[in-house]
Amino acid sequence: MTLRTIVKTTLLKATAAVAAASIIALVGGGLGSMKVHADDSDSDQNLAAIGMRIAPKFLNTQGKDPTLVGLGSYLVNAAVDCNGCHGSDPANEFLPTGNPYFRKPNNDPAQFNQATYLNGGQNFGPAGPGIVKDPNSPLYAGPGLSPNIITRNLTPDYTGYPSGGHDLYSFINIMRTGHDYDSLHPNCGPAITFGFNGKVDYEDNCFNPPVDGSLLQIMPWAKFRSMTDYQLTAIWTYLSTVPCNAHDDDLGKTYPWLQNKCTP
Repeated sequence: MTLRTIVKTTLLKATAAVAAASIIALVGGGLGSMKVHADDSDSDQNLAAIGMRIAPKFLNTQGKDPTLVGLGSYLVNAAVDCNGCHGSDPANEFLPTGNPYFRKPNNDPAQFNQATYLNGGQNFGPAGPGIVKDPNSPLYAGPGLSPNIITRNLTPDYTGYPSGGHDLYSFINIMRTGHDYDSLHPNCGPAITFGFNGKVDYEDNCFNPPVDGSLLQIMPWAKFRSMTDYQLTAIWTYLSTVPCNAHDDDLGKTYPWLQNKCTP
């Protein structure tokens, strides 16, 4: 057999194999069906394309890198479901005309509710031992328990930075270390402040050991910290496209730290 014959035979076999694989794909997925699921071979561009297809329609993407926005959407809305915890009202996570759990035609495509999207406010209960003195406080979970953990508002403030104004450096630091820049629930006991107040004792709305009050509790930053800088930048970029939610409502009055400045 000549070299030309060998090459020709190999090419014919390869062509037949590709054709057979294409037929199987078409039959299995339906003629003309569009790929919507990712696999290990997908590039950032492919994941970004999926992310843009499932992203809410109310984003402001002007001036943003489309690949970063799309990849961020994929991570936030598909891989992690950040809104599942950081949406203030699970019952109204989706619009009635775009709820994937409803019967057709009210479930296609899914449509997030802008009023509740990533604006925080869900109560996850206590995260360990601690002190909350006022039994009528919305943070009170029981005697000897730490304050209830309330998910934060992730929407940007007037600066355009997400989570109420965290720049990229601070955001990555949060995701890598769990550092709570708001210091909402410090550890009970003495603490030193750099100012005229000197020594401050935390005796209310605080954590007791072994919980570390300087870290975000329940929020799964310990898993996010394994992401690449590029992936975390994509999440931050995506969150910066979400409309600011001021939380000038009853929930914002109950948990004032949810309130957000949408204008300077």
